[in-house]
Amino acid sequence: MKLSKRERVLILILIITIMVYAAFKFGPSLNFLSLDALREEYTGKSAAYNEMTQNIVLKNKHEESLNTITGEINDLKVISDLRQEQLIVFLNSYLAANNIGASNISFTDIAPVSIAPATASKTAELSSLDILMNEINGSAAKEATDKTAGQSQPADGGSSPTVRRISATITFEGTYSNMLKFIDSIQNNPVDISITNINTIVSQGDMLQGTMTLNFYEIPKPVDFKETNTDWLWTDLAQSGKANPFSTDAAVFAVASGNYDFYMSVVPESSDLPTIMLGKAGDPERSTYVYADSNSVENIALSFNKENDKYYFKYNTKNSAYPSMGGWAEFVPVKNGNINIKIYSSKRNSNADSSGANISVNNASGLSIRVDIEGDDTSNQRIYFKEPRALVVTRK
Repeated sequence: MKLSKRERVLILILIITIMVYAAFKFGPSLNFLSLDALREEYTGKSAAYNEMTQNIVLKNKHEESLNTITGEINDLKVISDLRQEQLIVFLNSYLAANNIGASNISFTDIAPVSIAPATASKTAELSSLDILMNEINGSAAKEATDKTAGQSQPADGGSSPTVRRISATITFEGTYSNMLKFIDSIQNNPVDISITNINTIVSQGDMLQGTMTLNFYEIPKPVDFKETNTDWLWTDLAQSGKANPFSTDAAVFAVASGNYDFYMSVVPESSDLPTIMLGKAGDPERSTYVYADSNSVENIALSFNKENDKYYFKYNTKNSAYPSMGGWAEFVPVKNGNINIKIYSSKRNSNADSSGANISVNNASGLSIRVDIEGDDTSNQRIYFKEPRALVVTRK
């Protein structure tokens, strides 16, 4: 049957009416055109957007804070990596430049101290600024930081930050004017160093003898930090090069006097010092020093003798010997009945670090020989003895 135009229009209107009715009748039950669902979706997306915006703001603030802290640390005249061998180089340079003789330089172990006027913190493995820098770096050290954070807090509840410090005590001799020059040069150098506990006595004429303590401080810096200050003491004073570290005008290892007759150090080849240094205690002229410098175990020979109630010694490495012309050199033991030797060692810094000392001792002096070793690697030691049973050896 053929429909007229009017009939087709009416049928179309009917179909549209049925569809509209069905939408309003059955749509809400099917969540079709549901306003509640739309509102819920809008609320969720709005919350996600706000959280994302907040994270962007926090990230920008973190980066801004990091840049500010980095800039402030860079502006501080404080060392970022304290190393005892370079402190020795530094002190020797300043002492020599001001004609000050030093018979002994002793160091404390590096430890955190409070920045506040009154030190409130106890010895801890990490300073508060170390912890802060580890958090900024977001490094694997975070776990170690979490374990030691409770130990690193100062006694006042954590309000006083700490930095790490090494103290060097110098026993010196020089004129009054040269001592003042030395103090001025230390205070005017590019790095902040505090001088404390100066004690002096008049030796003879205008010569003074005494002790003074210098404090060196370390502030950690972020990973991949690039130093922009070109005046740091390490750059200017701690030049590498070991061709002849025992000449009188060179920056060398300062052998201390005290409870030992002889001192020795064993360090990695990467150090600015020779891998092995050996000398008589209390030798400001450094005339008794011998050395070796290689990434291998060096043979060191020491000999002691007695003749006409006097004691004599000699020793040698592969490269040098003392006395250099052969024979023996006299010495007076600091303690009756013993020859005391102090050896400073260090942990290995990599699998390729192979430096060490194989020590042989020929003792015809009738004295007991005591060797104290400090800082040696416990899992792969640097110090060996060919006849350890002939010695009293302690390690710590």
